[in-house]
Amino acid sequence: MTFKMTNTNRTITIYNLSSSTNEFIGKGDGYIPANTGLPAYSTDIAPPSAPDGFVAVFNSESGKWSLVEDHRGESVYDTRTGQLVNVETLGALPDNTVSSAPDGEYVKWDGKSWVHDEDAKRAAQVLQAAQQKDELLRLATSKISPLQDAVDLDIATESEAALLIKWKKYRVLINRIQAESAPDINWPPMPDII
Repeated sequence: MTFKMTNTNRTITIYNLSSSTNEFIGKGDGYIPANTGLPAYSTDIAPPSAPDGFVAVFNSESGKWSLVEDHRGESVYDTRTGQLVNVETLGALPDNTVSSAPDGEYVKWDGKSWVHDEDAKRAAQVLQAAQQKDELLRLATSKISPLQDAVDLDIATESEAALLIKWKKYRVLINRIQAESAPDINWPPMPDII
């Protein structure tokens, strides 16, 4: 049944729609003055009952209802990144998402479940070792510089000269470390810091 204007006042049942999604949000009696139409975001066509996980959405152009999946408020996981995704829109679940959470830090989706990703774990260990190596080389260089100045100016104490040699040796040993050997790296002990 399609709404028809009349030249008399009347009260009819109207079905209210969300202004953003056109989903059914409730029904009530609507007073329709003579020669006027329905209020905005409403229809006089009854919605179908929606099972759990669905909502009735009205198409104003066709004048028909459809049932649309509703996962709003659910949390799912992106199968490419493992990141949590909060569903905020009507419709099917977003592409490349699943409801099961990844179990652990280095996992990947194999099409059916999350599985341990040894390659990702290894890459992270190598990256961490490379960053630690760079950090230790910067530290060693910062310690060597003033000690080298003291030696170059011939004003170094015996302990400064000895410490310079220890730091230089430490820097050479750190520089020889191959990050690709992670996690099996024996980091040399750091010289005393003065």
